[in-house]
Amino acid sequence: MARASLRSAPLDWTSDDPHLMGNFAPVGPEIDADDLPVIAGRIPPALRGSYMRNGPNPEFKPISYAYPMDGDGMIHAVRFDNGRARYRNRFVLTRGLMVERRAGRAVYGGLMRPVSVDPALVGPDGDPGPLKTGAFISVLRHGGHLLALHEASAAYEMTMDLETIGEWKAGTAAPISIGAHNRRHPLSGSMFGISYRVSEPVLDLHEIGADGALRRSQAVALGAPSMIHDFVLTERHAVLLVGPAIFDMAAAEQGKPLLQWRAELGMRIGLVPLDGGAPRWIEADPFFVFHFANGFERGSDIVVDYVRHQDLGLGPRTGPREPPRAHRMVIDTMGLRIAADDRLADFPTEFPRINDACEARPSRFIHLPTRTASLTIPGPPSASFNALVTLDAATGATRRHDLGNRLAGEPIFIPRPGGGGEQDGWIATYAYDPATDTSDLLLLDAARINEAPVAVIRLPQRVPQGLHGTWIPD
Repeated sequence: MARASLRSAPLDWTSDDPHLMGNFAPVGPEIDADDLPVIAGRIPPALRGSYMRNGPNPEFKPISYAYPMDGDGMIHAVRFDNGRARYRNRFVLTRGLMVERRAGRAVYGGLMRPVSVDPALVGPDGDPGPLKTGAFISVLRHGGHLLALHEASAAYEMTMDLETIGEWKAGTAAPISIGAHNRRHPLSGSMFGISYRVSEPVLDLHEIGADGALRRSQAVALGAPSMIHDFVLTERHAVLLVGPAIFDMAAAEQGKPLLQWRAELGMRIGLVPLDGGAPRWIEADPFFVFHFANGFERGSDIVVDYVRHQDLGLGPRTGPREPPRAHRMVIDTMGLRIAADDRLADFPTEFPRINDACEARPSRFIHLPTRTASLTIPGPPSASFNALVTLDAATGATRRHDLGNRLAGEPIFIPRPGGGGEQDGWIATYAYDPATDTSDLLLLDAARINEAPVAVIRLPQRVPQGLHGTWIPD
């Protein structure tokens, strides 16, 4: 997909939606900047590669917006080389965004309010809607392909310079539908991904080889059309926690939210053998999971580290709600039951990450953001965090880096070149200061996250609160 020119103008609209204000407000300019100023510490000379993070950044004022499920993709990247850093950001040029650019306005609705789109606006190459594939949730590289990911839809392949190539086909004849969270097998190097179907009670589990080509897909029958944002991979299983977040097409046709919370259906936990065997299911009381830190096998048990939500939590609500917290679940695969499900810490959190080298293998340390009393922004919206925590899942011990009245994002682990050990590396995150309206990239020592940053790098423009990122070594 060719790009005519970079967007240089600021956005010409504002919103009173709290998730489109402050640092949640999107930015317009696409820029390049070399030799970023290091305002504290120094960049480790051995650090060579790119830290990239994606996020919802609607270019046009939305007709309907539900954070974090709507928007346009924008990737912000900082590349390190020989103790220096440079910045680049680009919109992901999806088919839906190109339709709206031609129209000069938003034409698609959102998850809570789908809108039918005039076929004349869509044209022969547009996204038919009523929801837009924004490719804004995550970014990763696999098999030499850099992918901007959405939810249960086609990923968009990008160049390392963040130019959009187009919908990714994974070596097949047509784009494949894949989720935002995909996990690599520690032995084969294959990437496993899931994609649910909005109108059918079916989930597709894909295996994509280390070469980036689709090897096989397995259809898994569900009890109802369910939103499953993330999953767990172990050496022998894909583990699905299917909460009662249900797609209801009839409700959407009546102008109600497409996604409904049906607590009476409970939670169903699926153990799907990677050898193609039949899934086994465990029934439990209802709750919801957006994100997992890791999962691994321990004898005949499966250990799952995750963030537990009381319910789905989208849209307005009445009454109190428990904040999401980190849990460790132990699944007895022989007795087909939950042997334990313990809270790991009392602080509210989301966006858990680990050292990716430990994925699907035993891990101990989880890196998470949280909110503390030092955040004094009045009425911060959900997903506003101002501290990073390293949690020892074995002992419950924590180390914390409090940013005061600054907003932090998801913590990404960067391994030290030539190093070893689960904590041998750095933590990277974008941080925003509302007093100066500036953003920095923070580098923290992963093993001593409570100490002063290894480096603080000033960015050339504000970087909005985003979703998921990755580290791509040279």
